Amino acid sequence: MRRMLFMSAIFWGNQLWTGVSLLSGFLVLLSSLADRRRNRRTNIENVGFMPWTAITVFSVLATVISAALAIKGV
Repeated sequence: MRRMLFMSAIFWGNQLWTGVSLLSGFLVLLSSLADRRRNRRTNIENVGFMPWTAITVFSVLATVISAALAIKGV
């Protein structure tokens, strides 16, 4: 039983960065679409409160770093 838990921990450790990369990639897509929608708004006064550009930049950074770690196999 103990060996099975150890093997499970190794398996999930290898897949962690792949999952993080996929989730942050989805966040890039979502925030890019929201930023585009914000820039194309018809009512110039209706700005909103979310910093979509900053969210996009930081999620791209997270995607690149986690994808590199997933490829490296850390």
